[in-house]
Amino acid sequence: MNEKQLLAFDGYGLKELLEQKLISSLELVDFFINRIERINPKLNAVVHDMFDSAREEAKNIRLDRSMVAGLPVLIKDLNPIKGQPSTSGSVMLRDFVAPDNDYIVDRLKKAGLIFLGKTNTPEMGFLPTTEPKLFGPTKNPWDLDRSPGGSSGGAAAAVAAGLVPFAHASDGGGSIRIPASACGLFGFKPSRGRMPYSPYVNQFSTNHAVTRTVRDSAVLLDILNGSEQAQIYPTFDKKSNFLDEMKQQPRKLKIAVKFDKDGLINYDQATRENFAKSVQLMKDLGHDVIETMPSFDYEALAHHFINIWMATGSVVVKHLGLMAGKEPTIQNVERLTYDILKYGEKLTALEYEESRVFVQKEAQKIITFFNKFDIWMTPTMNQLPLPIGESEGQGLSGYEEMLQNMLNYNPIMPIANATGQPAMSVPTSWTEEGIPIGTHFIGQQGEDAQLLQLAHQIEQAEPWFDYYKQIKL
Repeated sequence: MNEKQLLAFDGYGLKELLEQKLISSLELVDFFINRIERINPKLNAVVHDMFDSAREEAKNIRLDRSMVAGLPVLIKDLNPIKGQPSTSGSVMLRDFVAPDNDYIVDRLKKAGLIFLGKTNTPEMGFLPTTEPKLFGPTKNPWDLDRSPGGSSGGAAAAVAAGLVPFAHASDGGGSIRIPASACGLFGFKPSRGRMPYSPYVNQFSTNHAVTRTVRDSAVLLDILNGSEQAQIYPTFDKKSNFLDEMKQQPRKLKIAVKFDKDGLINYDQATRENFAKSVQLMKDLGHDVIETMPSFDYEALAHHFINIWMATGSVVVKHLGLMAGKEPTIQNVERLTYDILKYGEKLTALEYEESRVFVQKEAQKIITFFNKFDIWMTPTMNQLPLPIGESEGQGLSGYEEMLQNMLNYNPIMPIANATGQPAMSVPTSWTEEGIPIGTHFIGQQGEDAQLLQLAHQIEQAEPWFDYYKQIKL
C-alpha cells in the first residue's frame, strides 16, 4: 500500500490491515520510521529513536496480544523506558539512561505496541509549550512558526503529521488537551482513579494519549485502565469496555456552556467564534444547552493550584537530580525549573497545606455543580497556539510565569486536574489560515464513557480526519 493509502487509516484501521494480513507489522514499522526520518527534521518532535529494536520486535510480534499489538507508538520523554535515554527535556539528565520502565510503559509494551522512540517535552513538563533548551523547540505541523503546545507537544506534532498513528501523552494541568487543541487532535484526560496514582503533583497528573480518532483513544484507554499493586487510594473498577461503550449514542445531555463569569480571561476572536459554533452544534445534536457554569473563586484557585504545582515540581526536580547523581543548578536546568526548585524550598508546610485544602474545597464546589449537569463545555485554550519563542518568561518569576500560563493560555483545563474529573479537547474548527481550534468538555466523575460517546457523536456529525490531508511537510 502506498503512503496516501496508509495515512487514510487511524490506528484501529491499521490494526485491521494487520489482522487481514494486508500488511505486516515490520512493513508498518518501516513505513513510519521512513516518515520520521523524512519529516521529523522539520518538526523536531522525536528526540530519541529506537528504530533498530523496533524492527527486531516487529519481526516476531504476536498480533493476538491486544487490539493494538503490532502498531508503532512514541513515548513522551517524561516516562522512562529501561535501557533508553530519559532526559525529561533537561540538560541535567542529558546522559541519564533509565534503569527500569515506568508502569505506563510496561502496560503499552505488554499490549504489544512497538516503541519507535521518545517525543520532545518542555523541561520536566512544566510549560504549555515545547521548547526545551536541550533539544530546541518542536514545531506545529499546521504552522511551523507556532508551538504545538505542551507539555505533550512532541507527541501531538508527531501524530498530527502522521509520524505514528497515535502517541503516549500525560496531563497534569492540560498537557494532553493543550497540544490536542493546538494540533487538531483528540485529547482525552481520564478520571482520577482510571490509572495508577502518581505520588507526585498531588494526584493532579495522569497518563493517556493523543489520537486522530475517538476510537483510538477508547482502545488505548481499555489497555491502560486499571490499578497497580499497593495503591493507597481506591481506583475505578476495570469492567468498562470503552470501545464498545463509545459506539453507543449518548442520551440527551444537560450541558453548561458559560466559561468566564467575571471577565477575568481574554479570549481571542477566533476562539469565541469556534465556541459559538460548538454551542450551536450541541443544540443541533439535541442536547440541552444552558448558559451557566460552576461557582468558585477562580483567581484564588489558580494561585493555590500553582502553589501546589510549584511545591511538588520542586520535589520532582530534586528527585530527578538525585536519580541522575547531579545537583540541579542554574547551569544544568532552565531558569524556570530552577525558580520552581527554589520556590518549593522556601514554601512552608503551612502554606502548602493551605493550598491543598483550598483546592480540595473549591473542587468540591465544582463537583457538586455536576449533580445537575452532565457536561461543562468551554474553549480549550483562550487563544490560538503561541508563536515559537513567545512563551519566554519575559523577566517574570517562576511563580508569575506559571500563573500567567494558566490565566492567559490555559485557563480552564487545570480545573479538571484539581477535581479529578474526565475531560477532553475535541477539534471543532480550523481558521482560514488552517490553524486548528479545540473545544473543551469536562464530565462527571467516573463518566469517561459518556464523554467518549459525546466525542464520537461530534466526530460523526463534524468529521475532522480529512483535515490531516492538508498538512504538507
